[in-house]
Amino acid sequence: MRHRWSVAAVVLAILTGLATAVAGASGVVPPQNPTANVSAVPAYSIVNNKSYTVNGPLPPCWTWSTSGRLVPRATSPTCARDELAATNRAQSAEGLGAARLPQNFARLTAAEQLLVLVDIDRVSRGEAPVVGVSIRLDRFAQEGAAARTDPALPSASEYPGATGGFVANWAGAISALDANYVWMYTDGWAGRLTDNYDCTGPSASGCWGHRDNILANGSRLPCPVSTCALVMGGGFVNAGGGDGFSSYSELIVQVSGVAPGLYYTWARAVAQGAVA
Repeated sequence: MRHRWSVAAVVLAILTGLATAVAGASGVVPPQNPTANVSAVPAYSIVNNKSYTVNGPLPPCWTWSTSGRLVPRATSPTCARDELAATNRAQSAEGLGAARLPQNFARLTAAEQLLVLVDIDRVSRGEAPVVGVSIRLDRFAQEGAAARTDPALPSASEYPGATGGFVANWAGAISALDANYVWMYTDGWAGRLTDNYDCTGPSASGCWGHRDNILANGSRLPCPVSTCALVMGGGFVNAGGGDGFSSYSELIVQVSGVAPGLYYTWARAVAQGAVA
C-alpha cells in the first residue's frame, strides 16, 4: 500500500515535494488525521527539494558507497537517535509525551521493533496495545515483505481465535523507525512525489490509510464477540528492492480469547524500558 521513490546512483540526487506542516490536535486518532504531512526534524534521511553531490555531506542515515551510490546507515547510532528525535517532535506536536524505546531496541528483530513502535503510537493515544508478535503471523508478514506489498491473513482459520478482521502495512524504508515515521506522519497528499501511492489527491480515501491501520480501533475492526484483542506479525527483507530501502511489513490481526504463540509482547517491552 505504501511505496517510496527510488534513490538512483547518480552524480546529483534531487528529491522534491513533501509538504511541511505540524499536526494541530492532541492525540489524533482515526478518523481525525493530521492536516498535512509532518517533515522529519531533525532531517535524518534524504531531504526533499535538496541536491546531494557525490561524496558530499548527507543526513546521518545515509552515506556514499565507493561506487558513488547512496546507501543507508540504518545501524548508525546517530541515525537511530535522529529518527527517534524526529518521532518525538511529531508526537509533541500532537500534545503527546516523548517516547522511550526498550533498552535493547537495537538488538530486537524487525518484527519486535515494529510491535514496540505500533504500541507506542497506540498507547500514547489512549488505545489498547497490540498484545504481541506471533511466529505464525510473521510468516504471512514475511510473504508481504518479500513481495514488497501489503501482507494478508488468507483466512481466519489460519490463526486460532482470529475473527477475520485485520489490517496491514508495507513500506520501503531505512529502518523500522523510518517505516513507522512515514506511515504515521508522511502518509498524506504531497503532490507528485507523495509517499503513499493510494493517496492520489488531497481528499483521496487512501490518504493516511497506513496511519489508520496502526491506530485501528473498534470503529475500524468491530469485535463480533464479547472481547477482542490485537496481535501482529512483522516482515523484513534487507534492501529488498535494490534501491537502498529495505522492505518492512506488518500484519495486525484481531483475535478473541487467548492468542497463541506470542514470542514477544508489549508487556515485555515495557519491562525492558519502553514508555509510550
